[in-house]
Amino acid sequence: MKKIKLSILVPVYNVEKFLTLCLESIKNQSFKDFECLLINDGSTDNSLEILENFAKTDKRFKVINKKNSGYGASLNLGIKRAEGEYIGIVEPDDFIHRDFYQTLLSTDAEVIKTSFLDFYGKTWKTYPKKMFSEVRKDFPANGCKIEPKKNQRIFLVDPTVWSAVYKREYLLKNNIKFLETEGSSYQDIGFQFKAFLKAKKVFCLEKPLYYYRRDNENASVKSDGKIFAVKTESDENDRFIEDSPEFKDITSAVRFRNYNWNLNRLKLKSALKFAKIAKLDYKNSDFSANYFLKERHFRAHELKFSTKHPSLYVFLRPTFKLKNQFLQTLSKIKHGRKK
Repeated sequence: MKKIKLSILVPVYNVEKFLTLCLESIKNQSFKDFECLLINDGSTDNSLEILENFAKTDKRFKVINKKNSGYGASLNLGIKRAEGEYIGIVEPDDFIHRDFYQTLLSTDAEVIKTSFLDFYGKTWKTYPKKMFSEVRKDFPANGCKIEPKKNQRIFLVDPTVWSAVYKREYLLKNNIKFLETEGSSYQDIGFQFKAFLKAKKVFCLEKPLYYYRRDNENASVKSDGKIFAVKTESDENDRFIEDSPEFKDITSAVRFRNYNWNLNRLKLKSALKFAKIAKLDYKNSDFSANYFLKERHFRAHELKFSTKHPSLYVFLRPTFKLKNQFLQTLSKIKHGRKK
């Protein structure tokens, strides 16, 4: 019996409003050799009914119905039950271009990753994101293979586990799983890190064909209720590199980057709570922020946050030199010399 090339996992929890668009975009893929596992995580709306009705129209779609146990548990179950050579993930409030998987699977690597588009459903406007300019300044239009051990900048790419495919046997062999923490709690941070860490090569393609919905009010990224999940994922990364000390610095840099991102998105009260943990982590770490600064530039949204709450942000730039540079940049923004 011929092996399926691709298993697409769709973890579903109370997304009836967006689900049909997502499933139709998968059904209409130009790449046809796939199965799609629809993993219903105990939805209490009409999501399960939509899944079951859709599966009746296309035998490639299979419903897995389970009690609510969270995003990570759903995807780990999907990886376990999948029959495809590659694993792909589509979140149920997003959708994909018809050539998304045809483009990704035109090459071969343990991990194949592309960029994406921010999508706003209210206006149907899209904004393409370039992800790999910091990985290689001369990034080729047709993509390239990156060796994580030689170019550790790849670890600082946004953790978008859904704009990629992964060889299933590679994941199983290296015990690469999602943390099974409650709900949807930023499990993409740890999963992407682990997937890159063990890979000999990652193929990167700067071609945005995944539509990531930004205006779903129920998205986990909009909730302050899981403010410490970023630390949980970062701690998991530390555990995962215990036998790979050459990745110690970049692991700390990834933690630093994700802490900054978390502070930026949180409301002030939650940011203050998270800042206490972040500050303690850096106090107990031998990581130098100089490494991070060499690898990454200030982001506009980080500077916007810093303008509002400089006392929270400055401690994440711990050296005197960095603090001065940060304050100078902040001063320029306040005086209108930089947008």
